[in-house]
Amino acid sequence: MFLPNKMTKVNVVVLSKYLSALTEALGQSGLLHLVNAAAESRGKLLKNYDTGVDIREIERQLNRCEQLLEALGVDTAGEAPSITHLSQDEITDLFGKIDRLYREEAERVNKLLSEHTGLSHSDRMLADFPLQSLRLDALRNLSQLHVEIGVLSDDAFVRARTALSDDALFIQFPENNGQVLVVTNRKKHFAVDDALDKFGFDRIELPDGIENGTVADQRKAINSRLEALSREINATRLAIVGLGEEYGGMLLAIRKQLRGLMVMRQAQGLFGQSRQLFCIAGWLPTENLPKLQKLVDASTEHTGVIEATDAEDVPRDDADAEQIPVQLSSNGFTRPFRMLVTNYGTPNYRELDPSFFVGITFMVMFGYMFGDVGQGAVLALVGLCLRLSKKRNEAAKDVGTLLLCCGGSSMVFGFLYGSIFGIEDLLPHLWLSPMHDIPKLLISAVGIGVIFLSVSLLINIINHLRIKKYYKGTFDKFGILGLLFYWACLGVGIYVLVTKRFAPWQMVFVIVPLALIFLSGPIHHFLHRPREGEEKPGLFNVVLEGVVETLETLTGYLSGTVSFVRVGALAISHAALCLAISNIMSLTGSGIGGTIGKILISIAGNALVICFEGMVAAIQCVRLEYYEMFSRYFQGDGIPYQPFHFGQDKNG
Repeated sequence: MFLPNKMTKVNVVVLSKYLSALTEALGQSGLLHLVNAAAESRGKLLKNYDTGVDIREIERQLNRCEQLLEALGVDTAGEAPSITHLSQDEITDLFGKIDRLYREEAERVNKLLSEHTGLSHSDRMLADFPLQSLRLDALRNLSQLHVEIGVLSDDAFVRARTALSDDALFIQFPENNGQVLVVTNRKKHFAVDDALDKFGFDRIELPDGIENGTVADQRKAINSRLEALSREINATRLAIVGLGEEYGGMLLAIRKQLRGLMVMRQAQGLFGQSRQLFCIAGWLPTENLPKLQKLVDASTEHTGVIEATDAEDVPRDDADAEQIPVQLSSNGFTRPFRMLVTNYGTPNYRELDPSFFVGITFMVMFGYMFGDVGQGAVLALVGLCLRLSKKRNEAAKDVGTLLLCCGGSSMVFGFLYGSIFGIEDLLPHLWLSPMHDIPKLLISAVGIGVIFLSVSLLINIINHLRIKKYYKGTFDKFGILGLLFYWACLGVGIYVLVTKRFAPWQMVFVIVPLALIFLSGPIHHFLHRPREGEEKPGLFNVVLEGVVETLETLTGYLSGTVSFVRVGALAISHAALCLAISNIMSLTGSGIGGTIGKILISIAGNALVICFEGMVAAIQCVRLEYYEMFSRYFQGDGIPYQPFHFGQDKNG
């Protein structure tokens, strides 16, 4: 619960011919957190296994596969069938074949669509032609007359007909949106055309490629061809869909294989190589070491060699000590609060896991600020529904556990406050009333803060002692001397408040720890021997740092303790908002209408309080956890345990 799982560093040495089999077995097992074997080899005896060329080729094939899947309209979320392993050349040949078949059908569709578009345009032009029964060959073969068809506004039609009455005949077709037929002598048609342009005559040109016959006959022929084209287009598109049905499963399986191969090559980029030997370095939980041994033996025909080193045996000043991944043990209670911890950072391997402490402190502070039996029960009920729902994922269930715990804490403090749905007259308060015992409420909040900060300091001291940093664990402002200074200040303050007396000798307990914190820098300056290449700071800088450290100690403990006053202040705010809702309910009249009004106001008001005050209380809890407690004991510079694993892409 408080310590991460024990880890073991392993170096697996394997012959090159077994490399692929072992890599795939490791990816399927998800046992090993890989590290760079070449970078950690002693004397740089190993070089990195160069997989860059393979990775680029796999990326190229993956992109081509995605393009083919999209072109063929294959559902990419579908399940890939199982197929035999294909070589890179086989995949390339198959992609070429599918691409060729698709392009043939796609080009045919484009040609048919182009013809369909042109004929549709011609049909629209002929549809606007006013004389559907007119033979086009007769119109084209007139020897003495010239015919123009176009559009003129009503006003322009009247003026044009008047101006050209001696040179042209005008026939208007009002039902065709102002279309006009203009007949003139061929010798004069150029002059008439120029005059028509001045009146805004918009000519309707006959489409190219129209055969002789009536306009209606031409439209009938065009529509017949359009129907045939539509059938051909649909048939060709169905052929493309058929390609997707024929090759879609194969493409999904190849994509799955390529993704798995990509993960393998990326992992192999961390392997070390020396001629025909490869070294795979990584970390795994100590309890899984026998599983790894069996896996290596099975994949290498008992030729693979494993060198194992417990994390506890790694020197603390070794580079490997900073790279130990952390696998935190989990249970139903601590897991949702671990989300708060990992959002801030991952505890390093030598640190205590603060999840349990965070869970307790978060629940207490939330309940203190949001104490109400009814509102807490609503939160707990919502959390229970999320927790028991079978359709929810693990994250939603963790949120449900968080709400369940916080709701339960709110109910406990609700009984202590005597509050149920904001009403304080139904239950006797077992401890205090937030609106009537404000001084006691605020002082208690500070008392809770003192306890939490003290535990935070104790955790910090334990963390330093575990990694044998005894000097820092003792002289640090958050170490043993810092804790003694904090308790001495509290003791003297409480003594003065209770007895109304002050004795100067009591300040010895305050001054001595503070003076030692100030002198910790100079003492370390004289006792510390710098490593080779490390420059020792000057005495003036050390003294200046001591002054700053002392001032930070004074202000840090004072501000950190006072910060918990806001826990009590938010408890008062919560009670005041509930009181306001009760007063609004009392303003409603009597009778059925008044009763219904009270019920509606109570429901709406409590919903507002649960959402708004619950959110504010949660935010304040997170703030106090991160800024007042984590800053005193939590490093958060660990590396999460992330084993090499294919996931669904490889395992289906």
